[in-house]
Amino acid sequence: MLKRLLLVRGAELLLFALLAAIPLVVTSSYALGLLTLLAIYGILLIGLDVTVGYLGQVNLGQAAFLGLGAYAAGIAVTRYGAGIPLALFMAGGLGTLLGALLALPALRLEGPQFALATLSFTALTATALNELEWLTNGAQGLSLQVPPLLGHALSKREFYWLCVLAFAAVWLAMRNLLSSQWGRAFEALRDSPIATDAMGVGTYRHKVAGFAFGSGLGGLAGGLYALNFEYLQPQGFQYELTVILLLGVVLGGRKSLWGAFVGATLVALLPNLLSSRFLFQAFSALGLAVALFAGLRGLARRTLRPFQALAPIVATATLVAGGFLVQNTEDWRKAIFALMLFSVVVGLPEGLMGFAGRALAALFRVAPPPLPPPAPLDEVLPPHLASGAPLLVLAGLKRWFGGVRAVDGLDLTVRAGQVHGLIGPNGSGKSTVVNVVSGLYAPTAGALSLRGAPLPQGSLFQAARSGVARTFQNLQLFSGMTALENVMVALRGAYRVPLPLICLGLGRGEERRAQAAALALLDFVGLGDQARTPARDLTYGAQRFLEIARALARRPDVLILDEPAAGLAHPDVLKQVELIRRVHQRGITIVLIEHHMDVVSQLCDLVTALDGGRVIAEGTPDEVKRHPRVIAAYLGAVEPAVEPAAAPPAPPAGVPAT
Repeated sequence: MLKRLLLVRGAELLLFALLAAIPLVVTSSYALGLLTLLAIYGILLIGLDVTVGYLGQVNLGQAAFLGLGAYAAGIAVTRYGAGIPLALFMAGGLGTLLGALLALPALRLEGPQFALATLSFTALTATALNELEWLTNGAQGLSLQVPPLLGHALSKREFYWLCVLAFAAVWLAMRNLLSSQWGRAFEALRDSPIATDAMGVGTYRHKVAGFAFGSGLGGLAGGLYALNFEYLQPQGFQYELTVILLLGVVLGGRKSLWGAFVGATLVALLPNLLSSRFLFQAFSALGLAVALFAGLRGLARRTLRPFQALAPIVATATLVAGGFLVQNTEDWRKAIFALMLFSVVVGLPEGLMGFAGRALAALFRVAPPPLPPPAPLDEVLPPHLASGAPLLVLAGLKRWFGGVRAVDGLDLTVRAGQVHGLIGPNGSGKSTVVNVVSGLYAPTAGALSLRGAPLPQGSLFQAARSGVARTFQNLQLFSGMTALENVMVALRGAYRVPLPLICLGLGRGEERRAQAAALALLDFVGLGDQARTPARDLTYGAQRFLEIARALARRPDVLILDEPAAGLAHPDVLKQVELIRRVHQRGITIVLIEHHMDVVSQLCDLVTALDGGRVIAEGTPDEVKRHPRVIAAYLGAVEPAVEPAAAPPAPPAGVPAT
């Protein structure tokens, strides 16, 4: 624990102590200006990394939020006489508000469409700042003076300290946020949006909140930017800055506060690298050396494909050659940015700090903080009353895909406390039924009710909030997270501390309680000793058990298990059967879809057989297995045997045969 405190938290304290101490020994106003810009860009890139790193979206709008925040602060100071705190609050607030408004439609898009939407917003913002001359002074620019802070006029050194203080506060708030349920939700929705909704987390609302939060940090950085330069022009917040910011995030390392700092250092120093031919040549040569080392090492260890190894070498070699052949490197800055971005994305997708982080972790082997003891299981998964009353009722359920009637007029009643099996040949409609019940599909017709109330339709998130939890036929784990984090994401009713208090670090007690609850469920499924193992590194059987533990974290009224024994070895099938029995003993109602008839026979109280989207039989497992329509559905109709014609009788003796 002490080693972790010294190496991890100590490094952060040392960083900000050094940043705060630099002005005491460096008196150059130019160097102080670069350091101030570094702190501002650090805030800006932390905000951008929320979208690019955690949400997995290419955000080309952060430069626009920097400009909007800058003009909001500038107008607040020049027109309304606002002080520094109010100006920064207005800058961050405007960024948050406009970020949320942009995210509502834009985050319904994916990939290139989202990138184009944010790029269009950047172009629109630059145009608006230029054309609204009555408000922004347009191309003539907006001049302002830094107002006093609490009656004290800030010197350049004191303003730098203010920026470092803001950077440290944002760093701390972001670290607290990312180590909370919000951070896990961001990770989860990037791994599997479907499973995130199915666990009651809500993919869309977390995406909107994350984008708005990052945009708010962009606005805050813009407010500091305006107070630092004291002069604003719309041309400073266009496409070129967008590319530089994206380069900073990718090169520094996504999903890393240290990566944001490294990227901010690059963004602050890049104009100086381009203005000095010698510095650019040295920087390009260093990049080529790194590309050669990493590429040849990757080829030797077969961890990189030839294109991944050679493309960055060619790109950085082009930069080196350009440094000697081009007279003015600033004239070629767009091409230089493009080559640098290409080199990093292809050759070092994890960024500098991602690469360095793995090396440092292997060198120092810092142990994670100790986990709390598991909570009592009855507190985490209270027993249900197995009353036998109707719990889940489907009436006249239909789901059609064009002309295909996957489910066609299904009536089904699942009673509280039972294990209700759903069987049928491939294409019989089993998976479609559970996808409709869990909200993945909306029904074409029919009614669904849970505990006598209508069940939300067409929304995994709303169905999960209503009491339906499920596993998936094809595993939908959050592979980049540990087994413990997978379960913690889904915990129902465990997180009540509001976001501002989480950012202040006041959610740690809640986190410990959530860890204890998740450990109780991992112990229940037999994975307590693998709590910190990444989900992708678990055996296939353990991954199946983990998916059940995660679903149980929802404290469901109905647990849907979609072919949980599919692909399991026989010993794991036996463990799976025993685990489902123990879940059933706690009174949890289970809908089991399974092809293993021995599993169905051992577990189910009632079985419904489907074919062609309709019920063909219902009863106990033994009754259904012997039902003629079930046998016909699985084996095909059996034609009655045709007996051979009887041979004609032999003719009497002495009579010739005809």
